Amino acid sequence: MNEASSFIVSAAVVLTLSLTGAGSLNSLSVTQANASSDVLFEQPSLDGVEGNYLVPPAAHRPPPAGTFHMILWQPNPNRPDGMLVPTEWIAGDKTGFYPSAPVDRHQASFRNGSGISTLQIDGDTVGAYINSADLPAGSHKFKMMMTPEMSIAPPAQVHPFLRPGRAILVSLELQVPTAVDAHNDGSETYVSADLLFVDYSRGTKISYGCNLFFNGHPHREPGGHIKLDEDSQSMMINSAVGLQGGWLTVEPDSAVSQGAPWRGWKTFRFAITERNFIEALNAFNRQEAAARPSVNPADYGFAKFHLNAELHFRTSAAELGWSMRHAKIVISDWPPGKQ
Repeated sequence: MNEASSFIVSAAVVLTLSLTGAGSLNSLSVTQANASSDVLFEQPSLDGVEGNYLVPPAAHRPPPAGTFHMILWQPNPNRPDGMLVPTEWIAGDKTGFYPSAPVDRHQASFRNGSGISTLQIDGDTVGAYINSADLPAGSHKFKMMMTPEMSIAPPAQVHPFLRPGRAILVSLELQVPTAVDAHNDGSETYVSADLLFVDYSRGTKISYGCNLFFNGHPHREPGGHIKLDEDSQSMMINSAVGLQGGWLTVEPDSAVSQGAPWRGWKTFRFAITERNFIEALNAFNRQEAAARPSVNPADYGFAKFHLNAELHFRTSAAELGWSMRHAKIVISDWPPGKQ
């Protein structure tokens, strides 16, 4: 995707999602607000699967900016167009979410049968069950993902830290009833809330990962870590919600990053404060000084949110089932003394 020049927008801009009609993608509208809290994203209600998911590798074009949708990064190998087919099997036994009738309006799979990789979209909830057995020929780097995503075009991007003393507050409800893997680097399952920030003046892209679930991995790092994502060419600044040593501030009533599957909604609430972001940028700069990233948080615009719910299956088969609702991202004044 071509990247336009950065356009700094006041942090008082609110991006609100409005439904354009049944079965259609949601569009972004921009309005002005004077409140102390500005909404960057609020998960909308979607009326079923049709028109609300995309398969970019099959369509040979990137996802459009300004919409909330589910994305399949591995096309359905059973169809030449890579799309899914309606299904009525009880995928909620894997995802924890049971859509309303007619079920085949709100679920679509690689094949119409039980235990098949499936997408769910109904009202304020999205979910997915992915099974590596449905990709017998493998995939790019033996990864599999169905992800909800919302991106913002450069002219509309807000710079959250343009005004000092602000924080990005993230909240969502999640359940992950199904996770099967071999607990090694070639077979693993995990879920993270991922925020993409871009400094267009330097070309720096930062994927700010906030881990919510990592299934029993014996080599899990308790603190934050930084590395390059080869696919997106973004630097990944990763932290685990509630674990020491990262670049996040966890709200007192939040769940913390889980190490085993669970059924039933858990609420995650955490912040990326200005101090968190500065410390992360400084750590990035120490590790990747040749990249010459800006360490001024005001230079970075908020470009995308997605739920990075992924499995790897290079060394062993894997399965992952999850559902999410009520995701919201807000810029807010951060109370003194709490950074």
